[in-house]
Amino acid sequence: MLSADEKEKLERGFAEGEASLRLEGLAPASFGVTLSKRVLAGEISIEQAQDELSAHYVPTTSRVV
Repeated sequence: MLSADEKEKLERGFAEGEASLRLEGLAPASFGVTLSKRVLAGEISIEQAQDELSAHYVPTTSRVV
């Protein structure tokens, strides 16, 4: 479970990332939004979210093990 401080820090980081995308004329992918919600809900850790993002977006042949 996330502490209140950790959750606030992550919420701020996710909001800043989304704002940055929007300034570039882009929108966050629904997959990423779903992951951020799962992190904030305490369902997964930020590290697990990073692993899921890599698995989702990086082709298997491009991954460094």
